[in-house]
Amino acid sequence: MDELKKAYELLGLPEGAGKEDVEKRYFLLIRRERANRQREEAAQSDEQGITLEDINKAYKTILEYDEKQTMAQFNDAAYGKFKGMAGSAQKVDHFFSYYKFHVLGAIALVLILIFGTKAYIDHRHKMAELAKLPPIDVSVSFFGEYYSQDGSYPVSDLKPLEDKFLAQFPQWKRVQAFFTYVPSDIKSEQDSALIQKSIIDLMMNKADVYILDKANFQKLAQDGSLLPLDGANAAKLGPAFKPELGYKAKTEDVPEEHVYGVDISASPLLKGLPVIGKEYIAGVRVNSERPDNAFSFIAGYLK
Repeated sequence: MDELKKAYELLGLPEGAGKEDVEKRYFLLIRRERANRQREEAAQSDEQGITLEDINKAYKTILEYDEKQTMAQFNDAAYGKFKGMAGSAQKVDHFFSYYKFHVLGAIALVLILIFGTKAYIDHRHKMAELAKLPPIDVSVSFFGEYYSQDGSYPVSDLKPLEDKFLAQFPQWKRVQAFFTYVPSDIKSEQDSALIQKSIIDLMMNKADVYILDKANFQKLAQDGSLLPLDGANAAKLGPAFKPELGYKAKTEDVPEEHVYGVDISASPLLKGLPVIGKEYIAGVRVNSERPDNAFSFIAGYLK
C-alpha cells in the first residue's frame, strides 16, 4: 500500500483518484517531461526529480492495483451469488466453505507450484537464449491499423519479419520488431481494449523506428513522441529524401510545424514484409537508444 500511496503522490494526485484523472495527469507529465528533454532543460523541469521511468512505474502501479480491486469485487460477487443460490441449505454452504479453504486451497497451492516453477524455468531459458544473441542494432514497431498477410491481426510470430529486416540490412546482426494493432474507429469493447493495450505497448516497447498510419502518426507527433526530421536531421535521411515525402505536425509544446514523419509507401522493401497496411509513415522515437541506425533504416527504405 505504501508503494501505491507513493505512486499517487508522484503523479500529484490524491489517493484513490479516478482512472480518468490518473490518465490525464499521466499524459500531462509525459508531455512535460518529453518537452523538457527536447529542450535539453530537464534539470529545470517543474516536476524536479521525476523521470519518464518514475512516471511510467507509478502509472503502472496504480493500473495494477485497480485491476486487482476489480477482480476482487468480481470474485466477491460470484461467491455471493453462489451462496444466494444455496439458500438455506446450510450443509451445502458448510461443504463449500470447508472445501474452499482446504481442498481448493491445496489444489491452488499445487497449481501455483507447477505453473510458478514452469514460469521460472521458462524465464531462465528465455534469458539464457537472449544472452546468446548479439546486441540489438535497431528496433522497429508497426503501430497502427496493420494486418498479417492473411488479413488477420496481430502478427503473432515476429521472427519472419525480423529475418526480412536482416536480409534487407545485412550489415546488422539483430533487428527487434514490435507489432501493435490500433483500430481506427472504436466500434466495440474489443476495439476499446485494443486502444488501451496500444497505450501500454507504447510505454513498454521502446522502438527506435515507428512505422505508422496517418491517424497514429498525428497522435504520436502531436504528443511529442517523435523526433523532428527536418533541419540537420534531414541530411541523415540520405539523398533520396524529398521535401514532398515529409509529414508535418505541430506539438502541444512546439507550436511551429516540423517534419516528424517520412512517407516510405513507395519503397520496394515493403513488398517483402509479412505486414499489410494502407499507409506507411516512418518516424524516429524521441530519445531513441540507436538514433543513427534508426536514420539508416529509414534512409534504406527511401532508396
